Amino acid sequence: MRTPGWLGRLRRPMAAVAAAALLGAAATGCTSDDDWEDDDVVAYVADEAITEAAVDEVAEALRAELGDEVEREIDLLTEDGDMSEEELAAHAERRRGELDAQVAQARTRVLEMRILTEAAGAYAEAEGLTRPAPQLEQHAYELGLSEENAYVQVVGEFYAVLGMMQATVTPAEPSEDDQREVYDGLVERGLTSAPFEEAQEVLTAELMGQQVAMRDLLREALERAETRVRPDHDLVYQLPVTVGSGEAYLALPLDTAD
Repeated sequence: MRTPGWLGRLRRPMAAVAAAALLGAAATGCTSDDDWEDDDVVAYVADEAITEAAVDEVAEALRAELGDEVEREIDLLTEDGDMSEEELAAHAERRRGELDAQVAQARTRVLEMRILTEAAGAYAEAEGLTRPAPQLEQHAYELGLSEENAYVQVVGEFYAVLGMMQATVTPAEPSEDDQREVYDGLVERGLTSAPFEEAQEVLTAELMGQQVAMRDLLREALERAETRVRPDHDLVYQLPVTVGSGEAYLALPLDTAD
């Protein structure tokens, strides 16, 4: 499975900081802060406790490698001498700020990917499915990172299990709520002005049935794993639905706590 666009853009200069992320965060659960057992743990998935430290370690591995790239760029601009000290300082501040923003967004994605990887992995084990080996070389190339980078490892494992899960589903008929969710997303992005009844004729199983089935399967995996996410990190995984030249999303809350 190819790395999607928002991940592939990491390979470019960080002016293309991941603004088009397909994984987004939003408040979803209702677990009370007072009910949370361990503040060092950000999510429980099956028998796995995902800690803040583990997520930070991956995010900082990304920062280290991309940060080296930023500093090399600043050094080259300094050597060229084409910028004044003020211009160079402003450029350096902007680039380092972009790095901070990119790593912060990537940290959220790391958590999302870890949660879904653990849930899908537990589902695969229970169903006797074979988890394929991650395609680290491909993902490293598309991300512009080394294969050994912890972020590449997380991405590779995530897309390996995601591909495994996708191979087991067949398109499902979208409900009216599913159609409405995608339609509202298209309207919000200014991608359609058609009335909903007209859009329904397009938003069929042929167009979005695979995403509906995949969302339902991932939801089942999350529920089987009794996935709980700490309230301040409640997350939603967004499955992209391509409609013409635009995209909308089906949302999947990652927290399954009542």
